Amino acid sequence: MGAPETMVAYLYKPGFDDLIRVDDYPVQQPRKGEVLCKVLACGVCHTDVAILNGYTNDSRSYVLGHEICATAIALGEGVDPNIKLGHRYAIQIANGCTRALKPHTSAALNAIGTGGPGGYADYITVADNLLVPVPDNVPDKLAAIAADAGTTAYNAVVNTGQVKAGDKVLIIGVGGLGHLAVQYALLQGAEVYVCDLKPEARRLGLELGAVKAFSPVELSNAVAAASPFTVHVVVDFAVSAQTFSLGLSALVGEGDHYPTDPRYVLVGISGDNLVFTSGEALFSAIQIRANLYGVRSATEAALELFANGSVKAQVVTEPFENVNKIIDELRAYEVSGRKVLQISELGY
Repeated sequence: MGAPETMVAYLYKPGFDDLIRVDDYPVQQPRKGEVLCKVLACGVCHTDVAILNGYTNDSRSYVLGHEICATAIALGEGVDPNIKLGHRYAIQIANGCTRALKPHTSAALNAIGTGGPGGYADYITVADNLLVPVPDNVPDKLAAIAADAGTTAYNAVVNTGQVKAGDKVLIIGVGGLGHLAVQYALLQGAEVYVCDLKPEARRLGLELGAVKAFSPVELSNAVAAASPFTVHVVVDFAVSAQTFSLGLSALVGEGDHYPTDPRYVLVGISGDNLVFTSGEALFSAIQIRANLYGVRSATEAALELFANGSVKAQVVTEPFENVNKIIDELRAYEVSGRKVLQISELGY
């Protein structure tokens, strides 16, 4: 099962608000340690919007798209023998072998679809150590979101937030990642609360098992009440000056004598200035933690939880050519859950 010399691809180009379609983009043949894959599905993410809006100020042009499920179709020299032709894989965005483009920058800016070639294309060539096998009963669309939304949300809750049984957890933003985080926190044995501006997102949080759903105004009133609402962990997928202030107000203080320091996990991308003074950092028990993506075990866990039915994802598939339409919907905050492009019908 070979590949043609060219393919359809949608590129990020500096200065353009939309992705640029190229019908004869070259297919890169696999080099040593690389695998050529047929892209089956690719999720559309708010990170794509941030890149197109100029957040990374990247002068390069490249194929965007980083939530990928694909089938291996050609192997370069020396590829891991566990990689099998015809098998489906979720493609990790980056791992410990991913290198930054220049000093003092994140390797994420040189990763799959966020600087390096991505999945808004018919084919992609990647390092073999980025391929994570997909269980047979996991559909392409779920395998795709496991590669980012599933990985990032799981890592934020379990590894960065260290959520455990008995914790009270506030999830801010019940969107494509947040609705998964609600379920991961519940599986850890936590008592979960949610906050979102949109009524439908609050309803989703309750349907998934949250104890209570707040609007920002309701949360502001709750943390200012005579008996204030407090939690041990905040996981913030919205990340704005408003959500940061509210989330900090909800975290337990040292007087609560809780054995673990209260944690605030930042996940979303924001241009807002988030205020946390040096005095607060020195004299508060609160820990501010940032979560960017996740380790391979988080991807494996996300796939397994989809496979065994423990986590239900809100996912809608659309045709490949709808990518710019979905980007515009994300810009307008019109998307609930996750949208995935069905790029090929190969696979499950």
